[in-house]
Amino acid sequence: MAHNDRHTYLMAGLLEGWDWFDNGLQNVLRANGYPPLNKSQSMMILYISAGVHRPIEIARKMRLSRQAIRHVANQLADLGLIESLDDKNDKRSRRLQFTAQSDALRGFADAVIFDLEKTLRSRIGAANLRDLKRILQLDWGPVVSGDTEGPGASPEPFRAVVRSR
Repeated sequence: MAHNDRHTYLMAGLLEGWDWFDNGLQNVLRANGYPPLNKSQSMMILYISAGVHRPIEIARKMRLSRQAIRHVANQLADLGLIESLDDKNDKRSRRLQFTAQSDALRGFADAVIFDLEKTLRSRIGAANLRDLKRILQLDWGPVVSGDTEGPGASPEPFRAVVRSR
């Protein structure tokens, strides 16, 4: 995408960044004989890697129904990447974890992601990559509720935002 074709919203840039990484990862996986994952599968793998193991928590983060999460988890289980076990801390819950069979793929994907970061560093510069990582690691605080903050919190601030455009 040419620079002048980019959307002005930061959110669009974050999504383009996700797509750049995920599409690159899936292309390299496919080229090396691994099954590519769709975006939902890839995102679930990322959340489990980050320590989110309960399907209900993954559903909240991905803003999907529990049924949709169960479907994605079943797909990943069919690929031999994850398994669903009883949660030892909550007998009513399940816990998703990686299988031993997934170790080779996850190790390869880890190396690919670091290579993608090297590629990005060569394209945008080391200082920009360092700044991007630093900024994305900052605590952004709780999600804006809409009830008490943000442009839709009350009609008057929203009108002010709309008028200023």
